[in-house]
Amino acid sequence: MKITEAYGKLTIDGFEFYGQMEENKFCPTCKANLGYYDDYDAYFCPSCNQWTETTCKDPDCKYCPNRAEQPLPSK
Repeated sequence: MKITEAYGKLTIDGFEFYGQMEENKFCPTCKANLGYYDDYDAYFCPSCNQWTETTCKDPDCKYCPNRAEQPLPSK
């Protein structure tokens, strides 16, 4: 997996989005560093391709209703 970070954007295996890698937050499953996805205000594990937070139940939330099942596109 190739991860680059520049100018507020993350690129993971060619997929680019606004966010950053977190040096002090780790996946509870595989212990990899977590990423933060700005568009969804949520943390995820790029290795497991899973969100580390559940969506909220607020009907007016601007983040959760549009969040994909997985943070990165499937290969």
